[in-house]
Amino acid sequence: MKKDQRDWVHQAYDRYAPDLYRLARHRLGDPDLAYDMVQEVFLVLVDRAPQVREHPNLMAWLVTTLNHKLLHEFDRQEAKRQREAPDAELSWLPDHRDPKAHSLDEILPKELIQQDRTVLKLVYEEGLTYREAARRLNIPPATCGTWLHRARQRCRKYLTKEV
Repeated sequence: MKKDQRDWVHQAYDRYAPDLYRLARHRLGDPDLAYDMVQEVFLVLVDRAPQVREHPNLMAWLVTTLNHKLLHEFDRQEAKRQREAPDAELSWLPDHRDPKAHSLDEILPKELIQQDRTVLKLVYEEGLTYREAARRLNIPPATCGTWLHRARQRCRKYLTKEV
């Protein structure tokens, strides 16, 4: 990046970053995440400085870029909530706090593969989050979330299958 572009970006950061941070913090409620979002906006500005430098309203461009980043973050957070939300259709699972409850192994359909049984037991019998289960299984958290989702689907399918 040329010195004049670098100076222009520094000036834009000094002038607009505090306002963008306040906006992001208000929308997110998390000061650290708000700071990260503002940094991401300015990384985009650095990348597109030659084109954006001629923009008639830099603050509007920055706010629009921040809004795109925020929407992406909200989508990411919602997807995470959906992955980690308890599955209401798994009401057949025993309450692990109930001393009279059967083990999960006794209740799970025999047709389930071992991977499905393992991930379901970690999450529902041991009470681990999918991230903790992923660490235990030595797999990425996203993979664990996928395994858990598929195990639930197969479990439902086997349990609702007519004999």
